[in-house]
Amino acid sequence: MAEKIIDDYQIISIHQLIRAIKEGRDNSERFCFIIGSGASVSSGIPTGITLEAQWMKEMEESSGMEVVKENARNLKDHLENDFADIEKDWEETKKTGAPLPSRYYFDIYKLRFFPNHRNGYHYLEKVMAGKNPGFGYHPLALMLTDKSGSNLVITTNFDSLLEDALFLYTDSKPLVINHELLAEYAGDSNIKRPIIAKVHRGIFFDPLNQPEETNELKGKWHDVLASVFQNYTPIVIGYGGGDNSLMNLLEDDNIRMKNGIYWCYFEKHGIPNDKIQNLIKNKKGYFVRTAGFDATMLAVGNALFPDKIGVHEAEEYLNNRISTQITNYEEEYKKLTELENTAKKECAENESDNDFKQEIEKMQKRTIDSEKEREKQNQMTAWDYRRQGQRYRNLNQFEKAIRSYSNAICMQQNNATFYNDRGRAYLNWGNFDKSNSHYDNAIADFNMAIKLNPEYAYAYNSRGFAYGELEEYNMAIADFDKAIELRPEWANLYSNRGYVYIKLEEYDKAAADFDKAIELDPEYANSYKHYGVLCRKTNDLEKAITLLTKAIERNPDYKEAYKERMEVYRLMGETEKAQADEAVLAKL
Repeated sequence: MAEKIIDDYQIISIHQLIRAIKEGRDNSERFCFIIGSGASVSSGIPTGITLEAQWMKEMEESSGMEVVKENARNLKDHLENDFADIEKDWEETKKTGAPLPSRYYFDIYKLRFFPNHRNGYHYLEKVMAGKNPGFGYHPLALMLTDKSGSNLVITTNFDSLLEDALFLYTDSKPLVINHELLAEYAGDSNIKRPIIAKVHRGIFFDPLNQPEETNELKGKWHDVLASVFQNYTPIVIGYGGGDNSLMNLLEDDNIRMKNGIYWCYFEKHGIPNDKIQNLIKNKKGYFVRTAGFDATMLAVGNALFPDKIGVHEAEEYLNNRISTQITNYEEEYKKLTELENTAKKECAENESDNDFKQEIEKMQKRTIDSEKEREKQNQMTAWDYRRQGQRYRNLNQFEKAIRSYSNAICMQQNNATFYNDRGRAYLNWGNFDKSNSHYDNAIADFNMAIKLNPEYAYAYNSRGFAYGELEEYNMAIADFDKAIELRPEWANLYSNRGYVYIKLEEYDKAAADFDKAIELDPEYANSYKHYGVLCRKTNDLEKAITLLTKAIERNPDYKEAYKERMEVYRLMGETEKAQADEAVLAKL
């Protein structure tokens, strides 16, 4: 974590930023956004820091570090950093998990894809393929199109998430500047539609991704952006300053910023580095504590567009376009509420987490109040019934949940999500009373969901659960295999399959799945619990205790983990420890 050299008054909260935006807009102040890869994480696109580690691992495993070092020596005149520094920090990353500095990105890219850097472009295309804009892009798209004059985004990203969000959530078509030859349009104040200025070009326009290409801004970008900052106040979100081109411009003493600069940072990751702190100090700007891009934009949306970002409001707009995007919106909202629930459990003390919880609570209350009013007026939509079903299912009121999901299905009979949801309610009900008929109903719904959407990984995972409960283990494995084929990045799928392998007494396969699940998501408690069960069955009791303790650390209310650890302590003759777990269980 960087040492703080900035003055305390230059660190503000998200609410102070929102107030500055609202009052600035009232006084005709125009804002622009500088967006980096951190804004794309919730949409499934890895950050530059994540790719750095991935590429270093790929090079080390495929070629060996000596070959990598030889390539670095041959290319030393084309690298910005001494490879000895990169190697040293890489070894530290492997030991501690600390991220590599973002300034190494372009050097590592050059080494990873040498000698044919076109392969790098194809690699990035695959990384970005099929990704949809996350929750935060909705409020951002609304702000770019509300005719306040804040219509410009400057980005180092190659993806098209913002363009997609504008097409989905607004009627405005953006002007996308993918090349420096078009740079002058970014500074044209007569253009009213959203402008997306890609200073490193777009993914399909020979993107700039090598050290010698990112030392300085190409073409007219320098002069155009220098002029832009006289007319717009920049708000930086998700950008780490790893390239020299845009950062050199921002640091330039000759570049004046009429109203300073706001630099949003993720408070959990700590204050940004000295270089960025000095920039903020010199430009008389401010750091803004946040809980991430989505949380920041949720606060903006609640303040500026409270009647447009609710789930029902989004549904009414999107339902006429594409039902798939409604599903994505709901899933992003669900992730936000899960993060808020996690923060509550962890009793987080970060101010940005508390701010985030308040924003989620505002939106949840508005959503529920709106839904109640529609129910009174007999105007419930399919997605209203789906949300109602989710609440009943969370309360274990399965009959009511199934009734709500059935209403949703009656209104939209071709929606795979609704069948999967109703199937999950039958599955949960079966887990309560162990009735095979509930499991059969669940499987029938999952079959229908898969028929409607053969690429629906959730439904294969759900059906795998149901087959597991019916002791149809081979069929369960086949479903988990298919889900993993579709979503190899989901840790819970490997954990679920591993648990079925335990039932089949294929312990080596189970262990491999649990190792993979923990690698993908070290915070997923179920993987540790299931792995603990495996170790008990293989009589590795010390490891079982270690794993079960990790499960409990990640979920202090995890009854099954306490039960399992209690049994292992009894097997080890640790009576007092077993009794301690039994006492905790009695309180849960």
